[in-house]
Amino acid sequence: MALLVTCFGCIFALLILTSEAQDDQQRLREEQTLQIALQTSLDLIGRDLRDYAKWDDAVRNISRDVRPEWMADNVTAYLSGAQGYHHIFVLDGRDRTVYVNDGPGRVRDALAMLGPQFGRSVAAVRGMPTDGEPIATGFARQGDSVYIYSVGAVVPLTNKVTLPPGPTAMLVIADRFDRRYFDRMAEQYHLRDLKLVLTPPAEEDAAAPLLDRDGQAIAWLRWTPNHPGSEVRRQVLPALLLVGLIALVVAQLIVSRGNRTIRALQRSEARATRHANHDPLTGLPNRRKLITHINEMGKDGSQLSLLYMDLDGFKGANDVYGHAVGDMLLRNAARRIERAARGAFVARAGGDEFAMLLIDTPQAEVEAIAEAVVAALQPPFAVDTYSINLGVSVGLAHDTGEPDHDGIAGEGEGGLMRRADVAMYAAKADGKNRWRAYHPDMDKIHHLRMLMEANLRAAVENGEIAVLYQPIIDARSGEVTAVEALARWTHPAHGDVPPDTFVPLAEMTGLISPLGRHVLHTACTAARRWEVDVAVNLSPAQFWDRNLAGDIREVLDQTGFPADRLELEITESFLLRRPDAAAAVINELRSLGIRIALDDFGTGFASIGYLRKLSFDRLKIDRSFIDPLDKDPDAEELVAAIVGLAKSLGLSITAEGVETEVQAQKARAAGCARLQGWLYGKAESAEAMTARLFPAEHAVVGELERATDNQG
Repeated sequence: MALLVTCFGCIFALLILTSEAQDDQQRLREEQTLQIALQTSLDLIGRDLRDYAKWDDAVRNISRDVRPEWMADNVTAYLSGAQGYHHIFVLDGRDRTVYVNDGPGRVRDALAMLGPQFGRSVAAVRGMPTDGEPIATGFARQGDSVYIYSVGAVVPLTNKVTLPPGPTAMLVIADRFDRRYFDRMAEQYHLRDLKLVLTPPAEEDAAAPLLDRDGQAIAWLRWTPNHPGSEVRRQVLPALLLVGLIALVVAQLIVSRGNRTIRALQRSEARATRHANHDPLTGLPNRRKLITHINEMGKDGSQLSLLYMDLDGFKGANDVYGHAVGDMLLRNAARRIERAARGAFVARAGGDEFAMLLIDTPQAEVEAIAEAVVAALQPPFAVDTYSINLGVSVGLAHDTGEPDHDGIAGEGEGGLMRRADVAMYAAKADGKNRWRAYHPDMDKIHHLRMLMEANLRAAVENGEIAVLYQPIIDARSGEVTAVEALARWTHPAHGDVPPDTFVPLAEMTGLISPLGRHVLHTACTAARRWEVDVAVNLSPAQFWDRNLAGDIREVLDQTGFPADRLELEITESFLLRRPDAAAAVINELRSLGIRIALDDFGTGFASIGYLRKLSFDRLKIDRSFIDPLDKDPDAEELVAAIVGLAKSLGLSITAEGVETEVQAQKARAAGCARLQGWLYGKAESAEAMTARLFPAEHAVVGELERATDNQG
């Protein structure tokens, strides 16, 4: 009996110790799980920010002046709409909040909202090198509110874009760390009664601190630990009085339950890891996973080949059809690329860019896959009721194991991705919708382009862009009634650089606004005494610049040029991009007294409804309709039809590209009020235009100059 009591006593004691140990282990495991969950939340918000802060387009659209429309379309749409972050800020170089996604009337100051802990993170990021990943994450508390945030410097991903001088802009995403977060943690990690407390918990309470950047606890997550051991003990104790064998069953039960808990935790961690390494829209690995995979595969000596892809036409389709259609296009494009990959690793690198990594694949097969990717994107995409045509430009680069061309070790993800990116831009330069393999000569072109950017920046800053003037003739009197101001750049080394080269370059580098102000100011100054109208072209980037109306008003005030003699020309392509917003811009410009002309009419897709809605003053018929007037009898009827349409809408008509008398006569007969083209003169300097408009005055000046020369 004593032996039996002793045995049962030992079993009982063992059960007590084991169950308490299991409870302690479970509490420790839950605490570790919660710490992992908190760190995962910080990692996720940091990774979400990284793709947008370290981005060439972000530097172009945030570093100088924040473009709210661009932020809404390219940053807020994903971070707020898809990821659900409530607060998105942009800080300028002096840490002032210059953009917030909350909308009018709810503007907040990021530093005031997030507090001094956040301010120290901003200061820390400003101390980080811009060629790395200057990003900080953390928790902050203001009063009874606790926030999770990530702040990063807006820096370029590649060397195609340079930062402006001075402190960099900061991109910030933040969210209130509230029940949404810890309810999700409680459900995902099986934590009971998880809640946020702002006062230090009792020592016996199960709690995990939220630490600020300085390691100080600002709040705690408290929960009720699970007690699997105690629960089992309550179930088993009655059975101990009946049979000792139950003790073995109890031990097995404890171990089994512990293992199930561990497996559940492992599954939860696996889900969190997948979420951190995959793009939620397409399901593909994201840029972070791509970089990790390149580094891992490169360590074992494998031969790596990288295809870097950018969808041609996606941004335009996204603007025209909306973000919902754009998301479906990205998902469909991802599936087509995967099917062409032959089992290779495919990732979404960001935006409309994808990448494919091939391991130990023969060059011929790599090139065949590149060709297959281009072919796969050729058929139209059927999305909702639309049929949308896209294409893809593909850059191909190999990890050769040799140093990069500039002497820097170019292998690993940085060098391989750089070369593939250079090759991809070469494919775009060659006409898009094709693939190109990297060659060191491409770097020469790339460096030349970077040099051209620097030269253009200097030319704009130093006022070295010339402005020439092409006469526009009154169709009845034959007199010059207007001039069109045209920008011209003569580079000391490269000679004349055509506008269709340097204007897109100015748009890409953020120089288009100062260039446009220079052209407008020069033209208004020169034409002030000419008593003719002045027409100035607007590029798309200028048109959508929120400061456009203010800049024009300032130039008119400075030069004293009458607003009713200024005519701004825009092309039909503007009409397809957010017509309601375009109408608002046009109305704001017309409120200044400026006239608006639709340039190159007939080359786009402007409908009569758009022409009515957008309230143009003038319509300029494209030269492609004027050129056949002296060759094709049907051309005259087509021009007359365009003129009739324009007159029915109350628009004045200008014919462009008039080069022969026959063309001039037929355009005049069709009803064109103004004529423009080489028949009446090419673009000329302000001095030459003055001489044309005031010939008598010019002759007197010439006589005086000759008389002065003779006396000398």
